[in-house]
Amino acid sequence: MNSKTVYSTVLFIVIFITTLSCKKESVEPETVVKEEETEEIIDPFYSILTEDSSLDDYWDVFVADAIRSGKPDPGSGKVISVFFGTEPDFASGVTSDHAGRAFNICDDDTVSFEIIKSFWEDFSIVQRLYTFYHEAGHARYKYRHPCESFECTTTPEDFPIMWRTVLPGSTPLEEFIKDKDNFFKRNWEGIRYFNCEDQ
Repeated sequence: MNSKTVYSTVLFIVIFITTLSCKKESVEPETVVKEEETEEIIDPFYSILTEDSSLDDYWDVFVADAIRSGKPDPGSGKVISVFFGTEPDFASGVTSDHAGRAFNICDDDTVSFEIIKSFWEDFSIVQRLYTFYHEAGHARYKYRHPCESFECTTTPEDFPIMWRTVLPGSTPLEEFIKDKDNFFKRNWEGIRYFNCEDQ
């Protein structure tokens, strides 16, 4: 084999391999792996609340929530008194499952309620929202429980905010949002009000 033939053969092999490799690269499409996107549903309205939020922070959220839900400003022209209380005085008729208590419900000039601090400290943010709105419901809107413990014969399928006890800590925010919408619309089974005409 002469050098010209060897040269031609080597050149042919190099060109063939280069062409094959180029074709292979151009034939293989790029594979793009898309990560599955998961979207967490959070109402940004409540995202300002943290473990360290004060009762005043919750009051501000309650007022803004009432307004955006079409209710009049719950604090306009009223004396607002929202504070931490200590363990309830069970002799006064408050039972151990009460996490708060409203005062002066029939006084149109005030909104006054307490939250039992030891309960609050153990509650999740969702439980705190339920408790806060519940007590504000008594103090501002004169809502009563759908039934008192001696009257309740069945447990509702949907627990309204004005139910007598707080839902578990695992209750999702979406459940609270549904319940608070009904709370502001006055739309739940067994709705009733304190009678202030006799006072």
